[in-house]
Amino acid sequence: ETQMIVHQVVEDKCWGKVAHLFNADHCAVSYLEVNAYFRSSRHRHDWRANQFSVVTGRIAVEEFDEASLTLKKSTVVDPGQSYTVPSGVVHRFRVLKSGVVIEVYWPDVPGGAALLDDITRFDVGGNDDS
Repeated sequence: ETQMIVHQVVEDKCWGKVAHLFNADHCAVSYLEVNAYFRSSRHRHDWRANQFSVVTGRIAVEEFDEASLTLKKSTVVDPGQSYTVPSGVVHRFRVLKSGVVIEVYWPDVPGGAALLDDITRFDVGGNDDS
């Protein structure tokens, strides 16, 4: 039996606000209000893929080499576009223009789950001074 949790609580983040709308083992959905010139932490999910779908605004999704944390790839995501980061890839998002982003997670490894606590952080987010 799959347990489903629906959250109404909005969390403040350094880059804006997040509401976790739906969370179950097979899928999780979060609503993000993102503020320009801020970035999330560099982090990795071990069991879940992370899809960013931009409703309004603009973000850059950056992927890093885990050993050195050097930037390997940066992808700009505009309104109407989505970008998926597979599990196991160190990544972050940078907010280029304030707006709304929908995040969808799903397990992409055998036996995985879309758990909200499936995150390993490598630094903290904050002002995008890069």
